[in-house]
Amino acid sequence: MNIVAIFAAAAALNWTMPDGKVVTETQELVPFEDGVKLELSREKILSMKAKRLDIIPDFAHAKKGEGGFWFSSYGVYGEYDCDNGRYFAGSERMSMPMFGWSNPRGAWLAVVTSMKYFVRETVSAKNGEYAVGGTIEENLCRNPYEDLVIEYHRRPAGTSYIDLAKIYRKYQIDRGEVRPFRERFAENKVLEKAILAPEVRIRQAWKPVPSPVIHQAPENEPEVRAMITFDRVKDIVDEMKRQGIGDAELCLVGWNIGGHDGRWPQAFPSEPKLGGDAKLKEAIRYAKDAGYLIVPHGNFFEGYTISEDWDGEWALKDENGFMLPTRNGKVTWGGGRPYHMCPQRAYEKFASRDIPRMAAFGFKGIGYFDVVTICEPLACNDPRHPCSPADGAKFWGAAAAISKRDLGGFASESSNDYFAGNLDYVLYAHFGDPKKFEDAHAAGKGIAKRVVPIWQAVYNGIIANNPFTTTMNVTIKDRYAQLKAVEFSTRPCFYFYAKFLSVGENWMGNEDLGCATDEELKRSVAKIKQGYDVYQKLKHLQLEFIESHEELAPGVCRTGYSNGESVVVNYTNKPFECAGESVGAQDWKLVGAKR
Repeated sequence: MNIVAIFAAAAALNWTMPDGKVVTETQELVPFEDGVKLELSREKILSMKAKRLDIIPDFAHAKKGEGGFWFSSYGVYGEYDCDNGRYFAGSERMSMPMFGWSNPRGAWLAVVTSMKYFVRETVSAKNGEYAVGGTIEENLCRNPYEDLVIEYHRRPAGTSYIDLAKIYRKYQIDRGEVRPFRERFAENKVLEKAILAPEVRIRQAWKPVPSPVIHQAPENEPEVRAMITFDRVKDIVDEMKRQGIGDAELCLVGWNIGGHDGRWPQAFPSEPKLGGDAKLKEAIRYAKDAGYLIVPHGNFFEGYTISEDWDGEWALKDENGFMLPTRNGKVTWGGGRPYHMCPQRAYEKFASRDIPRMAAFGFKGIGYFDVVTICEPLACNDPRHPCSPADGAKFWGAAAAISKRDLGGFASESSNDYFAGNLDYVLYAHFGDPKKFEDAHAAGKGIAKRVVPIWQAVYNGIIANNPFTTTMNVTIKDRYAQLKAVEFSTRPCFYFYAKFLSVGENWMGNEDLGCATDEELKRSVAKIKQGYDVYQKLKHLQLEFIESHEELAPGVCRTGYSNGESVVVNYTNKPFECAGESVGAQDWKLVGAKR
C-alpha cells in the first residue's frame, strides 16, 4: 500500500571548487510514487568543473538527542548521540547503491539508480547538528559517465532500518535483477549443494608478498613456495571424511602456474611443484568421489608482465592512455606489479577461454574469481575497447555468467552488487572488523555505533555471505567473532594458510589453519568440523529472508527470518531470557524452530 503523500522538498547542492571555495545551490526534488528524487544531468555536473559535490536533502537533518538512526549499505549504523564527528563511506565504498536514515519526521532510503556505486554516504555532526547526504568525488565530478538520479523512498517515522533495507530488496527482485535461492535451487542442484555446505579454501602455493621483484620474468621470478601439493589435498579430503564432514566445497587457491597471483591472467599449466596437471585432475576426481564439490580460485581483474598472455593492449588505460596499475602502483603482489585488465578484454580474451578449460579439468561448484566485487566497476579509456563503468559492470557480469554456466555458480571477494544476478557468494560482505566501530564509539571517538546486517537483510536467501574478514576461520577466532557470524547468517568459510604475507597485516587475521604435519592437519580439520556442526543447525536459514533485527538489551541481538524463526545472540556474561527460553552467556539460540 502506498503510504506516501506528495510533499515539497529540495536538496542543497554544495559544489567544492578547485580553489576550495564552496558554491551552494538549491534544487527542487521531483515527486514520484514512493517519495521524491533528484535528477542531475551529466551536462550540469560537467559545467560546474567542481572537485566534489555534496547533496543534502532538506529532510536529512537531525539534532543530537532526537530519536532515529542512519546506516550505510555496508551496515555501519549510528544514532544522533554525538556533538561532533563524521562518517564517510569512502575507503569502505558502498556495496549497494543505497543508504538510509530516520528521524522524528520520517524515515528514508536513498537509492542511486543512475551513476550507481560512485555516490558515497556522508554523515556529519557539528555542534549536535546532524546532516546525512551523498558525496561525489573529483573523478566523477570531472568526468561523469551518465546523469545522476537518486530516489528518496519515504516511510513513516519509526520504520526500522531492516524495513528500509527491504525496500531495496524488493527493488532488486521486482526489476528482475535477482532471484531467490528457493527458485534457483530447483534448477541448479550444484548451487544448492554448495550453499548448504561450508567452503574450505586451500592455499597451495605462492611467491613472496609483497614481491621483491616489481617486473618479473622467468629469469628473475622469485621462488614458488609449494605448501599443499595435489597429493596433500587428497589427505585433507581423507581427514575431513574421517572426522565426519559430510558436505563441503573445496576451493584450490594457488593451484595455477606461479601459485597464488603468480602469473595472471595465465592459469595453465598448473604449478609443477604441486604435481602438475595430471595430479590436479587426480585430486579433483578424488574430492568429487568423496562427495565434495571442488572449485578453482581465478583472477580476471589484474595481470602481470610475467604472464605468457601479457600484452599491454588488454590492460586498462587511464584518461591519459597509460596502463593503470592496481592501487596506483603502490603495491606489489605475487607476480610483481599488477595492472588492471579492461573488463571487456578480460571477458572476451580470458574468462571466455579459461573458465571452460577449468570446467574441463573437472572443477564443479561456485567458481571463485578474485577481487572484482570488492571494487567499483572500472572504466577503460583505450580507444580500441572503450568501456564506461556501466559497460564494465556488464562485462564482469557476463564473465560471472560463464562461471555459473560451466561450474555451477560465481563467487568473488566482497559485496558490491553491480551484477547481483550472477553473484552467488561473497567471501566477506564487509572488509573489516565490526568491533572497531563499537570500541571507537564507546571511547567517544566515532559517530558510528556498530554494524548491523543491512546487506544481509537485502540478500540473505539470494546471495550467501561470510560477513567479515574477522569471521574467516571463525572457530579459531574469539567468541565475539563466532557470535557475530551467527548473528549475520554466515555461510562459513575456512582457509588453510590464510596468513601468507611476508610482511604487513594479514587481513583475515593472524590465526591460521595449517597442515604441515599430520597432527596439524587433524587439529585444523577438527576446527572445520566445529563450524560444520554449527552450520548444520542453521544452514536452512540460507533460504530465508531476514525480516527483522533488533537489540533486545545491551549486548543481546535478535535476527528474525521469514519462516518465523529467530536467532538470539547473547554477547554478555549473563544468561538472557527470551520467548520463554534462556540464552546462555556468550551463546546463541535458535528460537521458534518448527522442526
